[in-house]
Amino acid sequence: MTENSLLHFNEDKIKHKKKQEVVRKTTSLPPIVKATDNPYDAVTSPLDILDYLPPDNSKFALYADPYGRMMYYEPKIGNSQGRYWLQETLESHSITQEEMKLLQFLSTNRIATRNQIQRVLFDSTVSVDKVKRFLQKCRKRGIICSFSWISPLKDGRKKPLVYGLTRVGVEAVYHLYREELEREFTFQPIIFPEGKAPDMTNFYLDLAANELYSELKRLDRVIEWERKKRTYRFPNGRFYKPFVSFEVIKDEGEFHKFWLEVVRVFPGWESAVAGRFRLIQEAFEQLAPAERPSRVVLIVDSVSRVECLCDAANDIMPDVPIRFTTDELLLEGINQNTFLRRKDDGSLVRSPIPFLSESHTGMNASEYFASLSESFQDEVEDLFED
Repeated sequence: MTENSLLHFNEDKIKHKKKQEVVRKTTSLPPIVKATDNPYDAVTSPLDILDYLPPDNSKFALYADPYGRMMYYEPKIGNSQGRYWLQETLESHSITQEEMKLLQFLSTNRIATRNQIQRVLFDSTVSVDKVKRFLQKCRKRGIICSFSWISPLKDGRKKPLVYGLTRVGVEAVYHLYREELEREFTFQPIIFPEGKAPDMTNFYLDLAANELYSELKRLDRVIEWERKKRTYRFPNGRFYKPFVSFEVIKDEGEFHKFWLEVVRVFPGWESAVAGRFRLIQEAFEQLAPAERPSRVVLIVDSVSRVECLCDAANDIMPDVPIRFTTDELLLEGINQNTFLRRKDDGSLVRSPIPFLSESHTGMNASEYFASLSESFQDEVEDLFED
């Protein structure tokens, strides 16, 4: 049987092994294999680093350093300009399409790197310098701010700037889209006192998820992306809220829903992951088939960690169709190697999703949304016919 046949989305009846007659006793992760060697400088490394390193003794992924702490970049830029920009823009209706798209993106996905913003907002022919100038202009206008992170671990890798909405940016979203955002979408650039900067783990979740989002946008497949918005309530009173629920288009009239979870390591992460796994399994048991996703995507920090989580995922949520991926695989762009699945013998194999590729020719998201506009225009034209 080929990989493509195993992943044929027209067959919603993919052969998961239902274990309804087996009483599941596994409710927690089995002992996790830990690293034995530290690839960083032993002198500057925290004493508990082996508890968090990937099991293969490799360095942390870009969005996975548990010792990272937030640091605003040039926090005073735009502080005095934001209110003036908002008033002037609302009065003159002078906001640009790029600014509107940026506000919409950050109001949906919370934060993004320059590279992610470039793939989502701009055509592939637009230069990096032009994108940088645009972001710098938005920072000076006080719409957005930027930050990165510091860490005691040195790996020689440059950390990207991350962009989020300022208070003025959040107000602009309300005026333009009539959407009130949660407090976590508002960023106030300051210089943190030593030792008081926020942990980056919460931000890594969004950055890893947005690598997938920006690739799906580049492929023009995204129909809907909801971050921590959709709540699925069970008859027993419990509920599950995916980190992200998203829908993509395969072809005209063919849509597929996914749930997305991101796994990061932090003190107590094993029990937190086991808890999420149990809720996902319960969702598949309690919800009607139409409410369940085609797949659940798990973004993990390394392939070696995926190998450790595979058996646990199979034991705790045996009814759930899962595709694994990692930060580094997503950073390479979606291709034949991006998604992984567990075989019955416990081994990991590549499991590409055929319609999430550059070669797929079915209707894309832009064509779908354009077709909705065309229908509306036809109705308007009908009003003026003799």
